[in-house]
Amino acid sequence: MSRKLLLSLVGVLLPALGATLALAEEWPQKAVRIIVPTAPGGSIDLSARLVANQLQQKWGQPVVVENRAGAAMRIGADAVAKARPDGYTLLFAHDGAMAMNVAVFKSLPYDPVKDFEPLAMIASLPLVLMVHEKVPANSVSELVALAKKNPGRLNHASGGTATLLALELFKANTGIDVQSVPFMGGSTTVNAVMSGSVEMLIADLSTAGPALQSPQVRLLAVSTLERQPVLPDVPTLNESGLPGYDVRTWIGAFSPAGTPAPVVKKIEAGITEAMRSADVREKLEKSGLIVLDKGGDVMGARVVADIQKWVTLVRERNIQFDQN
Repeated sequence: MSRKLLLSLVGVLLPALGATLALAEEWPQKAVRIIVPTAPGGSIDLSARLVANQLQQKWGQPVVVENRAGAAMRIGADAVAKARPDGYTLLFAHDGAMAMNVAVFKSLPYDPVKDFEPLAMIASLPLVLMVHEKVPANSVSELVALAKKNPGRLNHASGGTATLLALELFKANTGIDVQSVPFMGGSTTVNAVMSGSVEMLIADLSTAGPALQSPQVRLLAVSTLERQPVLPDVPTLNESGLPGYDVRTWIGAFSPAGTPAPVVKKIEAGITEAMRSADVREKLEKSGLIVLDKGGDVMGARVVADIQKWVTLVRERNIQFDQN
């Protein structure tokens, strides 16, 4: 390369590098929105609000959480996928929206891999199986026996793809027929099982919190292979006649694809710092979440791996969904 050409390239690249660094330094200049694709009150909403409070203090700009529930989280996720990629619109979602939806729906308005930039893997948490007190079942085996005697009579509240797919896996493993009733978000499903308008529910531990304190609800099992420290006396589905049943959800942060790399790094660093706050960790752990505090690379790899896992599961078990 000639000296003249080299100097010419340097003359072009230096201003561009300076502009990139300036972008990261100056961002954010206005309010940042975090879209949560579920109703208020669930584990995603809790995580988003705790992190938003920390980011607002760090950045000196408003960080507002906006709930856009509905359509198995597709509405909120699609809004972020189609938002301007400038870092001012973020998504906090779990694997229901970002991995399971691919296996459940024939088509999605967004591509979880191509349309998003992964920012952080925030937390994971187990699911729990519970029934309303009027259901004459004190164990998983009794629930399965009841469902087999009354095919199609029991109903389950599904607040999104995660609970729906967990139910379908439960049905596939037990051979029972349970009707799924759709609700807009996890917190509404909890209210439904507490009121008795539905008989059973599989929900993540954080979202299910209010029900666990209710005398109207009976907790039967957790969805992980090992018992959970916060529920040491509650058996797992794995030890309750469903060997190998292991479903746990994760919560991650994303921005639209094409968000400038310096802005992505700044957001990722901000979320990492927020997740290491003692106050944030304590509140998340009290809600049953396991704080992961992983970066965007880990989150991106997990999305790809989980899409493959759930698509393979649905295909191999020939699980059929009545979804459009």
